[in-house]
Amino acid sequence: DKITKRRQTAYILNFCLLIVLFLLWFSHLQGFFVSLLAVAAAFVLALKEIIMCLTGGFLLRSSKIFKIGHRIEINGVRGFVVDRSLLTTKILEIGPENNSQQTTGDIICIPNSQILTHSVKNESYFKEFSIKTFSYKLDDLTLLVEFEKDLLKESEKLTENYIESAKASINIFCEKEGILIPSVAPRTKIIVENASEVSVLVKLPVKNHEVASMEQTLNRFYLEWMVERGLTQVKKNK
Repeated sequence: DKITKRRQTAYILNFCLLIVLFLLWFSHLQGFFVSLLAVAAAFVLALKEIIMCLTGGFLLRSSKIFKIGHRIEINGVRGFVVDRSLLTTKILEIGPENNSQQTTGDIICIPNSQILTHSVKNESYFKEFSIKTFSYKLDDLTLLVEFEKDLLKESEKLTENYIESAKASINIFCEKEGILIPSVAPRTKIIVENASEVSVLVKLPVKNHEVASMEQTLNRFYLEWMVERGLTQVKKNK
C-alpha cells in the first residue's frame, strides 16, 4: 500500500510539474504552434494546384468523361484530345473563333484542375458521330421557304451515305444510358431574332472527323445559293 501511495504521489507531482512547465513555456509554445500552422498552410497552398490536378486526373480515369480522340470543350477551349495524364490534358485546338470548325495546329495543355471548376462539353459521346448545328441568316424573307427547303434537301444528300449508321450508333448509346433517343435525321428550324433578322438553323449528324469539311460544304452551298439569286451581301452565324 505504501508503495502504491508513493507511486500515486509521484504521478501527481510529475503532472503538476508538467503543468508548471507548460505555463512557463506557454508563450514560446504558442509562437511555435502558430509558426507550424503557418508553414502547413503555405505548404497546402503551394501544392493546391497539384492536388486539384491529381484529383481531376483521378476523376477522369474513374468517370471516363472523355477519351483520346474525343472532341471536347473546357472553359471556352475546344479541340481534339490527343493525350492525357494525371496532371494535364492535351488537345489539338479548334478555332480560335467560336464559329470555326477547323483545327489551328496548336496543342493546348489544360490542367486537370479545370475539370473540378468548369463544365466539360464532350461532342464525341456518340462514338464516331455527333449532332452539329449550323445557322444561316436570311435578309429576304420572301426566299425563306425556298432556302429552308433547299438547305434541308442538301443536308439529307450529304448524310444519306451514313445516316443509318449514325442512327444505330446513337440509339445504342441512348438505350445503354436510358435516355430519350434524339432525332438523328437532318431537320431545320427558323429563328426569329428581331423583325428584320431571321436565321435558318439546320441540325444533322456528322462524322467527328468530318465536322470541318461539313461546315465548309454547307457554307459554300449557302454562298452559291445566295449568289444565284443575286444576293451578294450574305451573313452567316454559327
